[in-house]
Amino acid sequence: MALSEALKTNTTLTTLDLWGNSIGDNGAQSLAEALKTNSSLITLDLQSNKIDDNGAQALAEALKSNSTLTTLDLWSNSIGDNGALALAELLETNSTLTTLSLGSPKMSSAWCKQQFAH
Repeated sequence: MALSEALKTNTTLTTLDLWGNSIGDNGAQSLAEALKTNSSLITLDLQSNKIDDNGAQALAEALKSNSTLTTLDLWSNSIGDNGALALAELLETNSTLTTLSLGSPKMSSAWCKQQFAH
């Protein structure tokens, strides 16, 4: 994904809106690699992109070392409990991310209540 390669070294773009582009897990994993080194992106909108657990886990892993992203929108994807767990664990260590939007028909409501009730 050429966009991901450009993001690795870009120092000016602060917002990236990829809503509804069906990037799937492969695209999410490519973006995750870019987030490991990108130092300017603040907002990333990945709504409605057919991302499931693998993509969510890759993003969560990348954001462990990213210190600039404050908003991540993953609404209306296919993230299940395992992907949501990876993102929940990320919140324990990442002090930069202030807004995380999740909502997926694959996440069980009982699981969400248990994980995010703390």
